[in-house]
Amino acid sequence: MKPSTDRTRTARGDKAARHTALTAEIATIVLHEGLGDMSVRALAARLGTSDRMLLYYFTTREQMILAVLHEISDRLSHLLAGHSTGPRLSPGQFLTRVLALAHEADVAPFMQVWTDVIARGARGMQPYDSVARDVVRAWMAWIDSRLTPLPTGAQPGRAAAILSIVEGISLLEAASPGSTTGVAAYLAALSDPAPPRPDSP
Repeated sequence: MKPSTDRTRTARGDKAARHTALTAEIATIVLHEGLGDMSVRALAARLGTSDRMLLYYFTTREQMILAVLHEISDRLSHLLAGHSTGPRLSPGQFLTRVLALAHEADVAPFMQVWTDVIARGARGMQPYDSVARDVVRAWMAWIDSRLTPLPTGAQPGRAAAILSIVEGISLLEAASPGSTTGVAAYLAALSDPAPPRPDSP
């Protein structure tokens, strides 16, 4: 009885390890090439396996997509950890920094993937719709954690406004590279307007 149990445990461990490895490989492909249609057959060919074997590890295409997006989310969280220290910023300062960050070579692929996920989720595509809701909540929580505290009585909504701006700029830039040049400085000035100058004597 025990040898059979040991073999079963080993087989499950091997399957879990292969699932983890395949998830990481597909996540890397997505970050380099975008989501595309996430075809099981096309991905299996890229990975040197069969679509049937790929489904053995993920059960369904939807489960594969969820696992891959979770892996991408974990990688981005690790990346953002290095940008989550230091003093909190005003909305204008944060916008300037996050828009510059979004164009950095190591961050830009993540921004492109999440912009695509949110767009697909907005169209009700499964399983992107549930993922998109989680992504939006996570982004807003991170933005709030990096902004200076709201003064008493101020209206909430800063994080949602900033996320809307960042996602909109990412979408425009993807459609027409270079079209958003200068936008960061303009928006920073609007977000942090200079105090009025005292009247001259």
